[in-house]
Amino acid sequence: MQKTRFFLKGSAAESHWLNQQAHNGLQLTQIDGCRYQFKASNQSGRVLSEYLPAETLTAMSESFHPLASYRFKHNKFAVAYSLVTAKDRIVKSDNNYRLKVTRQARDYALNCVNGAVVGFWLMLSLAIVLANQTRVMIPATIFFSSLAILTVIISLLVTASIIAAIRLHRKVRALVQLTGNDEGTWKPTFHVMFRHQQGEPDTEQFDELGKWLLSVHNDKGDYYFDLRSNLSEYDIRSTIQKVINKDDFTVMSCFGLYPL
Repeated sequence: MQKTRFFLKGSAAESHWLNQQAHNGLQLTQIDGCRYQFKASNQSGRVLSEYLPAETLTAMSESFHPLASYRFKHNKFAVAYSLVTAKDRIVKSDNNYRLKVTRQARDYALNCVNGAVVGFWLMLSLAIVLANQTRVMIPATIFFSSLAILTVIISLLVTASIIAAIRLHRKVRALVQLTGNDEGTWKPTFHVMFRHQQGEPDTEQFDELGKWLLSVHNDKGDYYFDLRSNLSEYDIRSTIQKVINKDDFTVMSCFGLYPL
């Protein structure tokens, strides 16, 4: 039996739907894009989806036989679907892989929004140019009807993509908090100026504050750094002050303002 559904592979929504099918006596056998293959089965249990590197799935092919698997085309990850029972001890450690896949799905949803808006503008511009070049008189009724239909289609696509992006972003935030992996996430940029320094300040001792990047320095011993951090201006200043005299550095806010 084949069923067609549009899910992010390995997502909670997909897992919930697959377990509903398993409860109804349908066991997953294969996944091909948005098409799911099932067979009738009396086996009890629930379907567990787990992210793992595609190379690992290939290396374990002789000893690991999941119900089905899915390999993402644009990255090196895969999803394995296994049938587990209440007696099985389950240990999942795929949150980092799940975070990367969810981030890519969120970016894809945002790209759909951008593509829809740009595509609408290009088609409208093309229609106007062709009308002027060919001197073909398009009846106003047909023109405005087509424009209205196109606007509705684009609006639905943009709305669906925005809703999907918001939901995925919430999952990304939850996974970032769970894993502590905030690489690639936006952080406020603070500007830290060190004065009266004999050499470049050792920022490695302040790595816990965030990511440091030397911006510019001069012969007077002044060094300007950009600091990407989620911490507050007060926390940054307090930490640096433990090592460097408070008169020898200044922390500018993420808005580029000196403290009053």
